[in-house]
Amino acid sequence: MMLVLLVLVLAGCDPEAEGKVRYKPVLLPVALTVGPDGVAVEGETSFITPIGEFSIGAEYSLPPRDGSTIYVLLRDRKQGKTGFDKVFRVQAGRDQLTVVVNGKTTIQVKDGQVLIDITGGAVKKIQFKPMEAGAKEGGDSFLVRVGAKWSKGWEASLYKPFMLTRWAYDDSTIDKWCGLGFAWFLLRLALTLVLLLVDLVLSSIFLVAQIAYLIFDGTGRNVVWGVAILLMLVVGLGWARLA
Repeated sequence: MMLVLLVLVLAGCDPEAEGKVRYKPVLLPVALTVGPDGVAVEGETSFITPIGEFSIGAEYSLPPRDGSTIYVLLRDRKQGKTGFDKVFRVQAGRDQLTVVVNGKTTIQVKDGQVLIDITGGAVKKIQFKPMEAGAKEGGDSFLVRVGAKWSKGWEASLYKPFMLTRWAYDDSTIDKWCGLGFAWFLLRLALTLVLLLVDLVLSSIFLVAQIAYLIFDGTGRNVVWGVAILLMLVVGLGWARLA
């Protein structure tokens, strides 16, 4: 478990996302939904126009953009050999837009363009609304700032609560392979129960780290992770001596 925590800590040490972030779940009339079948437009389709797919790193030029539109680039690095950018043109009118991802974080559009990486599969819905409305609804209250910081803290961490348990459990094979599917399900269920104990420990540690991040920023979070690793080292050495 100590190695798991160490790997997760090292992998989660990514710099925080640039730009101003607001936390305000909203209900919007126009959105892009990302699913297994691709990207679909939800709401008024006349506001969003698919431009095309372009290989990442390839030279390409987008059609001229006037002041009433923005470009949204959805980047999928796992598609094809080099990955692709799926480009959409969004009609904004005279308003500046914010882009709300999964109803949690609001990304400010800069220079008429926003790039959203959907490679990991975490992005499910991308919504749009006028900047002024977003600022008015989101506000600068204490709860809004805390919510935004809490969201950024989880986004900067590779580990999410009970991630290992959700990965291991799968009952889709129960009725397959003439009984072998049920045996495979039992093996995965046993692994799920084992990983549940690991998840309980890791979730508790990362929850404390999140609270420390809210109070002391990244320094507090790193201290919690470091103390947890040291404690696991001490416990592991103690067990080794007893054995």
